Order: sequence, then structure tokens, then C-alpha cells
Amino acid sequence: MNNKIISLIAAMVLGLSAMAANIKTDREWYLAGEQMKVNVTVYDSQIAYAELCDANGLAASTIVGIKDGVGTGTIELPANLHSGFYALNVYTRNSSEVCNKLVAVVNTMSKSADDDVEWVKDENTKAVADGECKFVDVVKTDIPEKEGHMIMARIKNTYDGKTYRRNQITPALSIIGMQIHYFEGKMLNDTTAVFYVHGIHGKLPLVLSAVTDTDVSLPIEMVSPFAALLPKALPHLVFHYNRSEVEARSLEMQRHQMAIAPVKRELQIGVFTDEATEEAVPLAYDPSVLGTTPDLTYNLDEYRQFFTIREVLLEYVECVRKVKSNGYTQLIVRRGEDHYNTSLATLVLIDGMPVIDVERLLSYDARRIHYINIYGGQYTFGNGVYNGILSFVTRSGQLTNYPTERNMQYLIYDFPQ
Repeated sequence: MNNKIISLIAAMVLGLSAMAANIKTDREWYLAGEQMKVNVTVYDSQIAYAELCDANGLAASTIVGIKDGVGTGTIELPANLHSGFYALNVYTRNSSEVCNKLVAVVNTMSKSADDDVEWVKDENTKAVADGECKFVDVVKTDIPEKEGHMIMARIKNTYDGKTYRRNQITPALSIIGMQIHYFEGKMLNDTTAVFYVHGIHGKLPLVLSAVTDTDVSLPIEMVSPFAALLPKALPHLVFHYNRSEVEARSLEMQRHQMAIAPVKRELQIGVFTDEATEEAVPLAYDPSVLGTTPDLTYNLDEYRQFFTIREVLLEYVECVRKVKSNGYTQLIVRRGEDHYNTSLATLVLIDGMPVIDVERLLSYDARRIHYINIYGGQYTFGNGVYNGILSFVTRSGQLTNYPTERNMQYLIYDFPQ
């Protein structure tokens, strides 16, 4: 393909809605690999979600913080996008409407079978048909809009020949680290859960889980709230190109891609990296993150080292008892001076991840554990109520040699600032 300057004329644009929201982008058209700045105006939310997609699926996205009704976000356009129109969609958590506009993207570095573009040489024309706002229906949740962030997940509720209903499933999201950040979600139906996450910022590892009332772990995966609402068709794109502009833009795009290349790497489980230095960032240990300190704390450096957690609980730890429930082993924390109460489960965590297979935890190498924290009393996380918390903190805070539970999803997620 020749290096040529590109102006755009869209064959069709989206209709204008009178709704009180607006999307603006910093350019009339984009090269694959460039940054797209998205300006959002919306007055009923503190966070907006901007997603770029074609008829096949989600291509790129960002989260926009809203202050005084306005906010700006940046979408890194993948360098492998095909040439053609994309739909840019912006929505909020509890809105039933989506604001969208057409965005033209040109890939000057490679061709694709999905390209839908016609090249027309015109050294003078720089006009582009710019998509306007249009509102379409999207699933509405009844979660009130607050400061925080929404995450949705899809659950496979038929497992091992049995189908579970929404009232039998407890979805949970936990941040992996030395501190406890645990959030229980709400089942919107039998297969969809929504989480309201607050007080979390930056790129962090998390684990999604879905456990039934019989302690069966169901497969779960994060999904976009908007992923099912893709355009059925997008208009044909006609480019009126100008050589000098596209050459300059292409060189700048390539410099940008080279600059960000070091941070485009696979993140390993339990590895935290600073994108500037690519060095590990240790997590600080804070036992008061729940707003209270533990009733009991065991620093295993102060005790003779045993080989397994089972031995440590037997020799040192008070107020914890092993019981059987529905054929599964559970650990129960005694509430104050009361007798053991098995009517409510104890929340058992290791580096923030909920423990389902207690027997595996009991066989874990105790020399990798730094702290065992016991919280008495009752704690509420979303819709769940627990009789105490038993928290194991490893020396790394990163699930060292402790794989996630069966069917849980581990991923690195960039929470909004």
C-alpha cells in the first residue's frame, strides 16, 4: 500500500439523540496503533465505560472517571485493527442507554480480510463524516451509582449434570495481595453476576469465584457489560487521502508503539510490575484494612516452623476448629467466648483468595506463610454474612506455589483511578 495522506468520508453516520450525554474524540480518524482520547459528558455517574467494537466483538476499551459531569479517557488502539468503521460506545453502570458514534480506523502497516475501505486519492479534501450520539437499550442493573467500579461475570450454572439457580450461587471477587479486599456480587439471573468494587485503584491481580450452597465451584469468567450489544453492520468507509499527513501520522504512531512495547508483556500469576521500571512492586501488609485489627495474629517467624498448615493449626492456633459440612472440610472460627457456630460459615482466605478446598490448604507448606490473622464476630460482604475471618498471608502476598481453586478465574485487571 502506498504511503498517502488520508482524509475520510463516511458512507453513513449514526443518528443524533437528544439525550443529555456526549462523546467527543480528539481526531477525525485514527491509525491502528495510535491513542484515542475520548471526552465524555454525562451527569448521572462518576464512572463511564468506553468500548470500541466492530460487528465481531470488542476491540479496545477504557474506563473514564467523571468529575462535575465531564471526563477524559485514553484508548490504546491495537496495531492489528483492520481498516474500516468501528462503533465507539459509552455507557454508565445503572443507565439503560448507550451513547455511541462511528470511528474510522486505518491500518497502514498491514492488510486484513476484514478490511472494509475504499481508497480515493484527493490531495485537497480533508472532510470526514463524524458519527454523532445515538442511544440504544442495554441491560440495566438496579445497583445504585456510587463512587466505585462495576465488574460483571458470566457463570456456567450447569455443572457435572446439575443445574444451579441464582439463589444457590455465591459469586465473589477478591484482590490478590497481603490485604483483604473481598467483594461478594449479586446474581442478576442464573448465569450473570455483577460486582460493585470500591476503594481499589491501579493494575492488580484478582480472582473471580462462584460457589454453590453445596460448596461446588462453578466456572466463571469476566465479561463486558456491553459485550453482547454489538453493531449488526457498519457502513463502508471511503478514504480521501493526503500523503504528507498520513506519512507524519504513521511515523508518530510507530514511535509510540516502540515506546510502549516494553510494557506489552504477559503478566505471570503473582507478578506485580512497575510499567516504568518493570521491577516488582511489593505490597504493604496492613492488618487494619478492614477497619479493625485481628483479634489474634500469629507471626510464624516467632514459632518453630512446621511443614504444613495442618500442624500449625493443631499446635499453635486457638479459636479455630475443623468440621465437616456437606461432606466437605471447613474451618470455623469461634466468636469470642461463644461455642463454635456452624450455622454461618467462616470466610477463609489465602492472600485474599477464598479457600474452597480446605484440605489442600491444610497440606500447604507452612514455611511460606508469614501471618495467620483471626477476626472474630460477624462480617458482611455484599449479601454474605460470615462468622469470622481466617486469613493466611504468604511471605510474597502473591499465592506462591498455591494455584487458584478449580474453576476460578485469575486475571490482571486495571481498576480506574
